Amino acid sequence: MAHECDECGASFETLTRLRLHDCGDVQSDTFSTASNADRSTSTDSSPTEERNASVAELDNLLDRFADGDVDAIHYAVVEFESALSAALEEDNSGDTYRDVFWPYYERISGKLDEAARADGWAFLGDIIDAYDPTVDDRLPLVTPAIANAVGRYIIRTRLTEDVEAIPVAALEYLDTVAVNADDSDDVAHEEVHAYGWGIGHPNHSVVDRLHARASKDIFSVNPSLEHAFYADQYAAVDALEQLVRDESIDGTLPRINRDDMPYRRYLLDCVYSLKTDDHWPQMPRYYDWHEEFEYTFELDAAVEQRIRDLVEETGFDADLPDDWTFRDLGV
Repeated sequence: MAHECDECGASFETLTRLRLHDCGDVQSDTFSTASNADRSTSTDSSPTEERNASVAELDNLLDRFADGDVDAIHYAVVEFESALSAALEEDNSGDTYRDVFWPYYERISGKLDEAARADGWAFLGDIIDAYDPTVDDRLPLVTPAIANAVGRYIIRTRLTEDVEAIPVAALEYLDTVAVNADDSDDVAHEEVHAYGWGIGHPNHSVVDRLHARASKDIFSVNPSLEHAFYADQYAAVDALEQLVRDESIDGTLPRINRDDMPYRRYLLDCVYSLKTDDHWPQMPRYYDWHEEFEYTFELDAAVEQRIRDLVEETGFDADLPDDWTFRDLGV
């Protein structure tokens, strides 16, 4: 459904694009900031000045959101992107970028999650439309924070409702981030791990997508499978069997003084913690989902046996002790 600006008449596909469009009448009422004023009067600002202005406004917007100004979080994402972009221009070493990214990554992620809990998926749907990971050659710099909030939404929906209630767009977003992320986008890669909670969705095949990515993106496929076990261990073991048995997944990981490890063997690392209660998946960052829902997990004996049979069937027990445990499958 299109959304029309009451002031200028322009039409936008999403509420986020409506809120963020450059309409002088609207901006003056809802987003009259020092940084905007500075930018409108000078085009010669240095990257340092631009970063400082964006960071200052980012603090202001986060405070406004905390005080009940719901729209402020939309503009906070804009300023976060601007601050990160300026930091990249300012310092090729990456130190300045990290000084901006890490303190605000957690805060923006948390506020996006807070807004999503209040307004539902429509809010995050607007955000991911506005920061489409396929539009440019690189991911939007705010992608990790958005993916973090989307991951939280997926997990919370799975645990409070059911898999069918997870919006397909949420799963497609995390998968698209994984596909489009560069090797250097390590934080974005990590934030897609919650994708595994969509396993068994009737309208989106998580298993097919993990299979399609396995040969090129094994480092996000493996932890996504780990998450999948906590969502539905029976569907997850089906997926693990399918992937580990598929010899077309032929990549390898180098190891010092040992033969390279096949990707198919590395996938078995995803069950490392299933027999313990002292380790949980650490993604999405800053979100202890197992504590929020007092989640407990017990691996079914039949599922454990299927994993053991799979290890033996594929010959990946050759380097394991006779009394091997799941911990021995860890890499």
